[in-house]
Amino acid sequence: MKNMYKISLAYLTFGLVSGVFHHEAAYWTHFEGDSALSRVHPHAILLGGVLFLLVPLFMKAFEIQKEKSFRVFLWVYNLGLVMTLGFMSARGVCQMFFMPIPSFLDHMLGGMAGIGHIILTVGLGFFYHALMKSCKKDA
Repeated sequence: MKNMYKISLAYLTFGLVSGVFHHEAAYWTHFEGDSALSRVHPHAILLGGVLFLLVPLFMKAFEIQKEKSFRVFLWVYNLGLVMTLGFMSARGVCQMFFMPIPSFLDHMLGGMAGIGHIILTVGLGFFYHALMKSCKKDA
C-alpha cells in the first residue's frame, strides 16, 4: 500500500513541476495558444496522482492486490502513463520553444502519446478485472 502512495506522490510531483515549467516556458517564450505541454499537468495529476491515491482504498476494502490482474494493471498502466506523459511533454516542448520539427515527427509524437492512452485504457481494464474478481470472493 505504501508503494501506491509513493507512486501517487511521484506523479503528483511531476504534474506540479510540469505545470510550473509550462507557465514559465510560456512566459519566457511569449507563447500564446494551446500546446500539448499544457495538458501534461492535469494528465499527471489526475491519471497518476489521484488514481494511485485512491487505489489503496480498493486494496484495503477488497484486497485486489491478491489478484494477478492487479499486478498486470500496475505494470501496464504505469507504462501507458509514462509513455503518454513523455511523448506529450516532448511534443509540447517542441511547440513551446518553436522548434522546427518535420511534420511526420510532430504526428509521430502525437500518435505515440495516443498509443500511450490506449495502453492506459488496457491497464484500467485489468484494474476493473481485478476489482470484479475480488468482489466475487466477498459475495
